[in-house]
Amino acid sequence: MGVSCKGCCKIIDDYMFDFNEVAKVIKNRKPRAVVLEAPQGMVRLLERLAEFLAEECLAGEDIEVYIRLEPSFGSCSVSFDVLDTMGNDIILVHIGHGEYSYPLCRGGACVYRIPDNIYLVEGEYLGGDAEALANKVIKVFEANGWSSTAIGYSIQHKRLANTVANLLSENGISVIAIDNVIGCNYYSLAKLMDRVDAYLVVAGGYFHALGLGLALSGSTPVLRIDPYTSGVEDIAGLVAKTLAKRYWLMQQAANASKIGIVVGLLAGQYRPWIAEYLARLADRRGVRYRFILARYVTREYLDNLSPDDYDAYVMVSCPRLAIEDFSDYWKPVLTPAEARIVLSGGIAGQQYTFPW
Repeated sequence: MGVSCKGCCKIIDDYMFDFNEVAKVIKNRKPRAVVLEAPQGMVRLLERLAEFLAEECLAGEDIEVYIRLEPSFGSCSVSFDVLDTMGNDIILVHIGHGEYSYPLCRGGACVYRIPDNIYLVEGEYLGGDAEALANKVIKVFEANGWSSTAIGYSIQHKRLANTVANLLSENGISVIAIDNVIGCNYYSLAKLMDRVDAYLVVAGGYFHALGLGLALSGSTPVLRIDPYTSGVEDIAGLVAKTLAKRYWLMQQAANASKIGIVVGLLAGQYRPWIAEYLARLADRRGVRYRFILARYVTREYLDNLSPDDYDAYVMVSCPRLAIEDFSDYWKPVLTPAEARIVLSGGIAGQQYTFPW
């Protein structure tokens, strides 16, 4: 794709990591240490990145470079605990995610900007055949008589998404908007549903595309554009199947007499205002509730509770936990918006919304 990777920039396994900006900050501030963290699929690259940063970018500097073993799930889980434990004379480099859309809460204060001792290095994917992907999209659009689209992308595929957008425009398809999406925020694209024939999501796997499909409640087609497999797929079937499952779970939860409202303790997942709103709805409906605090939620942790404690759970921490991790749990596990629908007096006639 003709990219330039110079200075403190490293390409590993078709991913480009540009440390130029953060290296300048590190040399200027001279922190006691630098900590690198990454999502699940990139943890395997951390040792090579740490070695590059220490030996190539910070040569001659007396600064230790650490790596964090636990994966990061998103910019909602930036590791403030590292700073709290090791001290603020640390610089944390969060790899593989872009800016977060919601507040980050720490020590009783919430901000919309990541602090200046935390830096984001996106990790751009350099693979993917933009021309081949665009040609496949054009064929799908021609077959369906579509002429307009909006494009979402996960942060690693920003350049590829923009290239695909340009190719589509050159071939007569109107690209209304293009924007980065995260798993719990699709508002900038979803609000355009009346202006586009179909959406495109450039990202590996189904995670981001399914999220947009749910945010649209299945009203507009979503095509999954996979840079790793060069696949182009209409996920209407997956969206319909997932929505059917979600409505079934809401029906089960409608009979709950006591619910557990899970409030996340990670910086970007602490949303007490949503939990309190759901608690007020529960009070009005005569449903008992308990706030449950957790940094991470697993099946094993929920199973530690007595089987009779709660009839259903609401994941205020991360709505994707309800969709992916707990969709087949033995008790209903809802997103905040699903809980709002259930606790507002009934499911019939209410528009499905995701996530809040």
